Amino acid sequence: MAKLLDFSRPHVLRGEGEYDAAQGRVDELLRMDLTPNSAEGDELRFLSVLIEDYERQHFPVEAASPQQVVAFMLEQHGMTRGDLARLMGGRSRVSDFFKGKRGLSLRQVRTLSARFRVPADVLVGDEVAESADD
Repeated sequence: MAKLLDFSRPHVLRGEGEYDAAQGRVDELLRMDLTPNSAEGDELRFLSVLIEDYERQHFPVEAASPQQVVAFMLEQHGMTRGDLARLMGGRSRVSDFFKGKRGLSLRQVRTLSARFRVPADVLVGDEVAESADD
């Protein structure tokens, strides 16, 4: 393992082997009683940055769409899409939203955020619908 983590010439993690070795070393370091600013503490921070960078590039996390968030919240609250009609201004607006034809207006974002107790930003896709009156 130590051979895989030779940073005599610093570099990013170059493959799954180095990634696994770095994770193993981090696990070892976390089991130690590290003192601040120690060589081991610095190594832990350094490896954590490398691991985070590797994961960001190789295991990207895709954010849920507003439709996915609302569908999940409906399921969690035992509601149907039909139950959203009065919250969103009618069945056609609900239908258009789930088909991706229409985004949520600012008013709808605020209403759904309050009803489901979720942060408004998870209900906003690429952009909020232009009209706040919808």
